[in-house]
Amino acid sequence: MKAGLRYQNGCMYEHHGAWYVRYRHRILQEDGSAKLNHASKHLGRSADFSNIFEAKRCRASFMQTVNRDRFSAHSRITLTAFVEGAYLPWTKEERRASTSKGHHEIWINHIRDHVGELRLREFRTVDASRMLRAIAKKKDLTKTTLQHIKSVLSTVFIYAKNEGAFDGTNPVDGVLIPMLAREPGHARL
Repeated sequence: MKAGLRYQNGCMYEHHGAWYVRYRHRILQEDGSAKLNHASKHLGRSADFSNIFEAKRCRASFMQTVNRDRFSAHSRITLTAFVEGAYLPWTKEERRASTSKGHHEIWINHIRDHVGELRLREFRTVDASRMLRAIAKKKDLTKTTLQHIKSVLSTVFIYAKNEGAFDGTNPVDGVLIPMLAREPGHARL
């Protein structure tokens, strides 16, 4: 008989003037299995909380996210690992060859180097906005190309939600295209 997963409260502790919570999480292995591992999360500096009850509320809020994601081995996966291990193979199987090729090229040429080791569930709108601004500064791209990059990233999160690897609103929704981008058909001097 298999024991079910228990709800975690986490072990809260203070260390060097900051509050932390220690908890367990699943890590997806290359063979598809999941391994249970220990982790700690920095909740904030001790001075940021007026009393211990505020720190406990912060811990409870964070642990709700951990407990909600406890059944998903994808919950701690990086954006890069998810895209290359799940999303791009899915586009090869489920989308037209031209769409799959386009998404793969946009990922390799524009997005991958900018997301680093960001975790899928921790990616926020500000991360997408900063990424698009960095791409616009680095390369002479049109607004249309930046819109395509934004669209691919948005589709990654739609797919992640459908696979249960991401909850919440799509962090790419509402991201603005940088003004640095040139208009289509206009060469930059």
